[in-house]
Amino acid sequence: MRRRDRLRASGRRGPHQLQPRGTDAVDAGPIGPEEALLHLDRPAAFFNALLTEHFVLESARGITVSESAGRSTLYLTTLSSSLVAFGFLAHTPFALGYLATVLPVVVLLGVFTYERLVETSLEDVVALAAMQRIRRYYGRLLPGADHYFAMPAGRHAANELLDIGRAPSWHRLLFTVSSAVGFANSIVAGAGIAVLVNILWASDLVSIATGVGAASVIAVAHVAHQVRAYAGVQRIIAAYETDRG
Repeated sequence: MRRRDRLRASGRRGPHQLQPRGTDAVDAGPIGPEEALLHLDRPAAFFNALLTEHFVLESARGITVSESAGRSTLYLTTLSSSLVAFGFLAHTPFALGYLATVLPVVVLLGVFTYERLVETSLEDVVALAAMQRIRRYYGRLLPGADHYFAMPAGRHAANELLDIGRAPSWHRLLFTVSSAVGFANSIVAGAGIAVLVNILWASDLVSIATGVGAASVIAVAHVAHQVRAYAGVQRIIAAYETDRG
């Protein structure tokens, strides 16, 4: 039997048959996106994407917590170091000059820290809302599955992953990390204003009263800013939930 006949009988191709020519040639190039979609297992791809999104949102929440801890630690460390240094200079001629230099820096750092802490807390709330949408979807996959994906029902705080029996209220914003930094910075700013007023024209009693009043006003402004920011985020989340049904 000839070699060509043996190859034809075995189903193999000869060397001259490896690269077909003409219009019958097969294009070995990459397939396009439209053709790729035809071969895609869409339910499996969706679940993979959903799990990835859940992981990304959880990581984002962890990053906001880490950043909040780092920024608040930086501010409080700067404040405590400045106070310790002032303790060594309190009875020297350099005390007022030191306060005039350090207090504005500490107050500005406090303002920047407070604003970023508010932003990170809002990012955490938005990420949590997105995670809850995914968890609600998990709870609807099978009958009774919602029993394993517990979440707050009714009115609840914006940053609650699970129901802890607390109703939403602006009073709860007083106990956030941003509020703690804001109150501390308000006291520092009030103390600086009191020292300035005492140096310029007023007595000790008037200076103390002015400093307390200024600290109170600044603290209220911090809380009002945070309340407005949280209310704005809640409106954005509610509008998204309404649009998506």
